[in-house]
Amino acid sequence: MTQPIVTIRDLSKSFAGVRALDRAQFELLPGEVHALMGENGAGKSTLMKVLAGVYRKDSGEVLLDGRPVDIESPRAAQALGIGIIHQELNLMNHLSAAQNIFIGREPRGRFGLFIDEEAMCGEAQRIFERMNLKLDPRTPVGELTVARQQMVEIAKALSFDSRVLIMDEPTAALNNEEVADLFRIIGRLRSRGVAIVYISHKMDELKRIADRVTVMRDGQYIATVPMATTPMDTLIAMMVGRQLAEAGHEMPDTSGNEVVLEARGICRGTMVRDASFVLRRGEILGFAGLMGAGRTELARAVFGADRIDAGEV
Repeated sequence: MTQPIVTIRDLSKSFAGVRALDRAQFELLPGEVHALMGENGAGKSTLMKVLAGVYRKDSGEVLLDGRPVDIESPRAAQALGIGIIHQELNLMNHLSAAQNIFIGREPRGRFGLFIDEEAMCGEAQRIFERMNLKLDPRTPVGELTVARQQMVEIAKALSFDSRVLIMDEPTAALNNEEVADLFRIIGRLRSRGVAIVYISHKMDELKRIADRVTVMRDGQYIATVPMATTPMDTLIAMMVGRQLAEAGHEMPDTSGNEVVLEARGICRGTMVRDASFVLRRGEILGFAGLMGAGRTELARAVFGADRIDAGEV
């Protein structure tokens, strides 16, 4: 059997007396996409932040290639070949893609006095070519789409020669075409032996891309199963700790119900412009959109957390 590149055993972590991880375990093989699933608060991100050096473990052990390691910081994780792409991108919009990738470790010219921009852009270009990504490394990150910015984050992780790449909700702000591009990049990385931990709540995506899935609940390890042969209702039952009753497919007709909340022409800064909706008794009203679409800003305005510029509730 292939030796795991990462093994986590009996790992525990608490914050102010709250036990976020309770003897958790995890195993990652070279060249696999391993999904990490669980409800909010299950400990997924905490477990991976320990692996990435963001948090220090309280107890337990982390093994890399079968050898115990103590990952004291993100820099230590990077030196070991472990990279993480957080859900919130950590890029500087006024800097170029190449500058973001090599910030703090820029190649220097003669005498080490000045940054060698040509060498830096050349190295960034080589990483983009490995990813089959057509992107000018001199482009300011602020001019890129969210999907392209995510590719820059991946390139930054690969610039450390990452053998382990952790992706935390990487498609939260992407449309379908951008998700397809990301999956192509993941496929190329997998073919080169890069091991990927993929955290997501989107089960249709996990079915498409993951080899195995580890389920966590309340900070504890539940099980690791093959994704292809495990039914979704089984995974959901492991996540919530019980079998869920089959939900009916017929949605009730609420069109004649009493209106309990109405927003008309709500404006708030540049993010919310002439937004209106009606909510009826017994309804669940969803707000959909990419990151930055104004969903949160509209909700805050309706709730009264932010003062509206125009419109009425």
